[in-house]
Amino acid sequence: MLVETALLKLGTAAVRTAAKLWLADDKIAAEVGASAVDLVSERFGSQRDKRRFARMVETFAEAVVDRLEPIIDTEFAGLPEHERTAAVLAVQDTFEQAALVDKDLFAADLDARHLDRALRRQAPGHDALLATDAKVLYELLLRESCGYVIEIARGLPTFSTAALTELLKRDTEIINGIREVLARLPQRDRGAGFDYDYRQQVARKLDYVELFGVTLDDASRRYPLSVAYISLTADTEDGRPARVEELLARSNKLFIRGEAGLGKTTLLHWIAVRSARRDFPDTLAAWNNTIPFFVPLRRYADRELPTPERFLDEVGRHIADEMPKGWVQQHLRGGHAVVLIDGVDELAPTRREEARDWLRYLTLSFPEARWVITSRPGAAQPDWLATDGFLSLDLQPMTPADVRTFVQRWHAAMQSMCADDEAKREIESYHQNLRTQLDTRNHLRRLAGYPLLCALLCALHKDRRAALPDNRMELYEVALHMLLERRDAERRLPSPPGLNRTEKTLLLGDLAYWLIRNERSDIETDRAIEHLGRRLNSMAQVQAGAEEVYRHLLVRSGLLREQVEGRVDFVHRTFQEYLAARSAMQDFDDVDLLLKNASSWHEVFVLAVGHASSHQREALLTGLTATKGKRNLQLLALACLETAPDLNAELRAEIKRQAADLVPPKSRTQARVFASAGAFALDLLANANPGTDKEMVATIRALAETELPEAIPLLARFAEAKGTARRELLAAWDRFDRDEYARVVLAEHQTVLLVQDVDPALRHLRGLRRLYVSKGGDLRYVPPGVRELVVTGPTELSTLPALPKLRMLRLSRIEDISDLSPLRAAPRLEYLILDPNGSPANLDVATLLAMKALRRLEITCADSTVLGGPLYDRAELQVIWRPRNDDRPADPEDPRGDRKTQ
Repeated sequence: MLVETALLKLGTAAVRTAAKLWLADDKIAAEVGASAVDLVSERFGSQRDKRRFARMVETFAEAVVDRLEPIIDTEFAGLPEHERTAAVLAVQDTFEQAALVDKDLFAADLDARHLDRALRRQAPGHDALLATDAKVLYELLLRESCGYVIEIARGLPTFSTAALTELLKRDTEIINGIREVLARLPQRDRGAGFDYDYRQQVARKLDYVELFGVTLDDASRRYPLSVAYISLTADTEDGRPARVEELLARSNKLFIRGEAGLGKTTLLHWIAVRSARRDFPDTLAAWNNTIPFFVPLRRYADRELPTPERFLDEVGRHIADEMPKGWVQQHLRGGHAVVLIDGVDELAPTRREEARDWLRYLTLSFPEARWVITSRPGAAQPDWLATDGFLSLDLQPMTPADVRTFVQRWHAAMQSMCADDEAKREIESYHQNLRTQLDTRNHLRRLAGYPLLCALLCALHKDRRAALPDNRMELYEVALHMLLERRDAERRLPSPPGLNRTEKTLLLGDLAYWLIRNERSDIETDRAIEHLGRRLNSMAQVQAGAEEVYRHLLVRSGLLREQVEGRVDFVHRTFQEYLAARSAMQDFDDVDLLLKNASSWHEVFVLAVGHASSHQREALLTGLTATKGKRNLQLLALACLETAPDLNAELRAEIKRQAADLVPPKSRTQARVFASAGAFALDLLANANPGTDKEMVATIRALAETELPEAIPLLARFAEAKGTARRELLAAWDRFDRDEYARVVLAEHQTVLLVQDVDPALRHLRGLRRLYVSKGGDLRYVPPGVRELVVTGPTELSTLPALPKLRMLRLSRIEDISDLSPLRAAPRLEYLILDPNGSPANLDVATLLAMKALRRLEITCADSTVLGGPLYDRAELQVIWRPRNDDRPADPEDPRGDRKTQ
């Protein structure tokens, strides 16, 4: 009882400390005994609201107790109650008497160990009179409570007057969200050391995805990876696409390439968090005993690449000084490390050979470790690390099913922030409307394949009341409008006088283009402020200093961030490149510089063509086409057609003529470039005569990714393709009208097909021989030519059509076997497997006996006596009974199975 009372006091003290961090007010945080909770409570106008807030605080305190109590009961059950109570109260005193004066305590990447040390420095000696075991308990409870303090502070909406209203409107969801976060943290035990603290630091910092637009007070909000992560598909050199998680299991060395916005960094975060929490899916169970190291190369764009000791620079910088000597090398040598190196393309082209040598040295020094490297395709060819034993993967855009899942999760995240049912219904209406637009508007479907752009579409669709842009350039432009002007205006948040959207765009573009020109991914904060100051000298209308303007852009634009203290970069490189391209054309007229760097500034060049005047655009593309024989520049010219709003006929014809020399495409990367040209590419691809399987796959991919209806008859040319090309044709099905695609392209498809359910389009597959259905349901559209049908979900047998050629049928989880008469429409059925839900006591034996072609019957049930004698008496029928929950195959020496058990 004494311990429980003490724990409640500790929980309250921890929540009060969390409130100080939440307020982020240096003065209040530094005052010993100051109550941020009381200060917040005073902001509420009514006594009822104050009481509701007090109940929230009590609930948070109880959540802390719920986590701490098992530690005491499990690890310290033998410690006398008075010593346990004394240790708990000592932790409470430490929280209450510590002044939070360390600036780092308000950093986004604060960790429990750093907060623990700060509290001990400010309130030392509270464990001095404790016995040895009680001191151990004190240290354990303090460190664990520090972790809960951080999670509670982070789980609350960013403090503001509006946030207080949001807090009470969404109290249940906020409380449940914080409880869920605390529940995801593994329980600390007394033997936990640096490994545990580091794992927690990784999980806390990287377990999020920034879903653009999902917030009331920021341009993006962090959501747990478990909520927002979408499993991506990737291609390997053998042409077999698969989910990334499956491919990770194939090799300890992976080189993953992907275009901007495809989710490379998010994938590495997912691997790091799963490793930190040891909860990989079964396919990656062997990765559970790993320690993750996330190394973003953009942090080393202008400095020496890191040695293993510096692998904690990005995650764990606050606790690095407590790292045991040789700790990183120990895990690398022991095969427990998974090193996640992000963004080879973030390094200047002149440093990429250095990066390859650095990677080679590391992998040779630590051959047992796991390595995952990412890059954009333009920075490195698939075989860039092939000689070092890396498996190369190319990330693919999300499939239509993935897009639907992403869109659903985005809107679910929005609904979780709604204060009432009416607001939730409004969000659901946006969800359904966007799904309809994605189904009917080809250009939107193509944009939505990229997670970043899909999130942008979701945010803009809501913000603009369902009005969406028609192309990528417009998408970025309206996104900037929303970020730089509309959100603050609608919330009546003032900008510094004279600093409007035009000025913000110019300043950000100037900074972005400086980063591109200097091959930098970030810049020192002081230097950025100086840079802005120089540009502000020509903006007399802006009545604010460079530092004030910088802080406004950092906090309000949603485009800049300070992930590392003292350095600033763009939230996503896509925005940096868009703004840089705008500045290059509209501010500097840098046509010659763009042409000089066309090979390494691929995306900036494509976007610059969209920003350019007609004269500039002609100069850019004329310059590209003049470099004849350079395949990469010819492809770049083709890619620019996506963003070029106008182009003279002569120049367009020259680009087409040169692109014709590139047909057929030789890789999936080239295929994507062709697809980006849209209808223009169809004329080129119509004349493609691929000579190898790889070229055929790339040609099919290029046609498919246009998602134009006119591509369907061109794809039909490959209807008889085999192997990888055939799989590519099947993968393209969801990109088009399923009915027309099935009728024109897949009608003669003969090999096995795996589907979730039987949709009407399947009826056109007259050549199909083997069909596997995972969800079951309505079977009326099973093609009549099918010879083998496997249905593993609940089945409506009454919907089975006439299947004159069916030889084998397996029905798992069938609900009703009292009427098997629909099977009479399969007169050639020889092999039937039934795995019914529940008891088969009412088995339709009469129908089974009437099926003259039936030669083998397998049935799974608890008792073989329900089968009845007539079935066994039929000499030509082999009856096999499988006991429920026994997956062992029947004895081949006893073809009638367990007949003798009757």
